[in-house]
Amino acid sequence: MEKKTILVFGSGHLAYRLIEKLHAGNYQVVHATVNDINALSQSVSILENLRRFFSELNTDTIKMVYLIDEKDEINLQLIIALISLYPEMPVTASLFNESLIPHLRSHRNKVLIFNPAKIAAPCFVEALSQPLDRKIEVKTENKILRTSFQKKDTLIKKLLISFIIVILTAVLFFHFYEKLSWIDSFYFVIVTVATVGYGDINLAASSPLSKIAGIILILSSTFFIWMIFSLTIDRILKKRIMLALGRKKYHLKDHIVLCGLGRLGYFIAEELLQKGERVIIIEQNENSRYLDYFRQLGADIYIGDGRLSKVLDDTNVAEARALISVINDDSINLEIGLNSRSFQPGIRLILRIFDEQIAKKIKEYLNIHLTLSASDIADEKFYEVLK
Repeated sequence: MEKKTILVFGSGHLAYRLIEKLHAGNYQVVHATVNDINALSQSVSILENLRRFFSELNTDTIKMVYLIDEKDEINLQLIIALISLYPEMPVTASLFNESLIPHLRSHRNKVLIFNPAKIAAPCFVEALSQPLDRKIEVKTENKILRTSFQKKDTLIKKLLISFIIVILTAVLFFHFYEKLSWIDSFYFVIVTVATVGYGDINLAASSPLSKIAGIILILSSTFFIWMIFSLTIDRILKKRIMLALGRKKYHLKDHIVLCGLGRLGYFIAEELLQKGERVIIIEQNENSRYLDYFRQLGADIYIGDGRLSKVLDDTNVAEARALISVINDDSINLEIGLNSRSFQPGIRLILRIFDEQIAKKIKEYLNIHLTLSASDIADEKFYEVLK
């Protein structure tokens, strides 16, 4: 008699998607979480609790045990416990930590381990070249106006222009009023402005008006020099600080904007860079352990919230080839995608949406190009091991 009982341990989108597929395949499914197992007894040992759990089942009818909790630590704990209690039982597990997988595979032939994020990532990258079945209709009345953050600070420019006007005015005055040659007049003004004071040309024997003009030139030039110098240093320091914090303004074109550097975002970014794409990664967590790694690979990193217009503007989404948002929240991904349209109405949007049915509705009603469910992509791989 063919074994038809499947045990699924775990919670989350992948677990529920797989259970749905198993039911459709006429398998008998037993679903439990680590909390269900621990609730069976007061023992603190997962081994004892698992033994009690399996004592109520007919292990001879079990075709496969899936360990697909969203947390690696739970899956790893269950893998070790199961191979200790039932070394011959077939196990298929989910682990996002790639460094653990080779060690576990090398010792247990009956344990299959997959990384759901690594399985799903290529589909998101392939979506960049996938033909689109619809085009965005640009309606001018629906365009969102750019906000005031786009206005540039022109104070330094105005000060420079004013300073040049003062210098030219002073040169004209000393040329026509003091009868200095053009070169001597320009030389005298520059020496005065620079406070060098050689003394070869001075106003000691000049008229009171010339002396007043000289005083005004000294005071005004001092004001302009210090203001321009201070504002320039301030701007340089701010740019360096913003760069250090990952908030540089980019001017790239035809690049990929990737929002979210979590489990899935990691593999998408890695594959995009391997393909030679220019990538700007928007990540809200400035302490993410992957930031330095991707900087070394050549990706540009922007620390900020992708929902904010300023962040999208700084990453120049208006001239990006596509935006991929794979944050662990459907509504945030959708908000980022729709906000990006205020900069480029026809931008290719590739959004991670967990619920496949919701993803289809979003694509239909909001005219999103591509909505992908990572769990829907990964569950196919897990289901195939039964065949």
